Amino acid sequence: MQIDELTAYLSSYLDVGAFHDASLNGLQIEGFKNCTKIATAVTASLEAIDAAIEEGADTLLVHHGLLWKGQMSPICGTLKERYSAILESNINLLAYHLPLDANMEVGNNSYLCHLLDLKNIDYVSPGDPSSIAMKGSFSKKQSISDIASLLADSLQTSVSVLGHCDRDTLISDVTVCSGSGSFLIDSNYVPGFQALITGDVNEQTYHMSKETGTPVFVLGHDASEQGGIKLLGDHIARRFDIEHIHLHFNVENEVSIYDYSDK
Repeated sequence: MQIDELTAYLSSYLDVGAFHDASLNGLQIEGFKNCTKIATAVTASLEAIDAAIEEGADTLLVHHGLLWKGQMSPICGTLKERYSAILESNINLLAYHLPLDANMEVGNNSYLCHLLDLKNIDYVSPGDPSSIAMKGSFSKKQSISDIASLLADSLQTSVSVLGHCDRDTLISDVTVCSGSGSFLIDSNYVPGFQALITGDVNEQTYHMSKETGTPVFVLGHDASEQGGIKLLGDHIARRFDIEHIHLHFNVENEVSIYDYSDK
């Protein structure tokens, strides 16, 4: 299919115009006019770009692109390498940030909600996709350890849990916000939810989780956003009968960890 047709479809399907976003959502770099094979990845890193080229994709579809509104920086260093790799290979770069987080069918938050088999899923501001985060309840209360184990096994990541809570503490409902979702508790002195699941956190999150008695499950930013972009790629492949390959790099698992107890 033509790349402009794909861009128009995704703009409508993800309701791009409904979101105020720092990302320049849509086609960020134009390449081949005809799209026959797409590669998806969370971030337009040099590793993802090179892998997409190696796989013979003509289009790279990501959650974190290269162009952000208000961004002014020299095209040098690794940024130059990313641009050069894309332009020299003539592949398209498409990016969708908040519209992908919030989509109820293939979005990052929806993916995590369904992974946990949550019921009564809705946005934190009921019926309002622009509120991005979602909430839901368990049909049967789940322990903190069971929730953490399910997330760790399913996402192939390490899960940290903040706050003073026993591993057997039972949870009946959670709020889910992939990526950097700790803002939901960082300045919220009376959280209206039992627990929060997110990608990464701030220093303030530790204190607020402890003081409000609200467990915060920390998955890793990349791990928390693998689901949506893959689902979107699968959706495009089925609808338009084109090839799709998902590029998963397990970013958090590449980090070296040195524990003080190892000394």
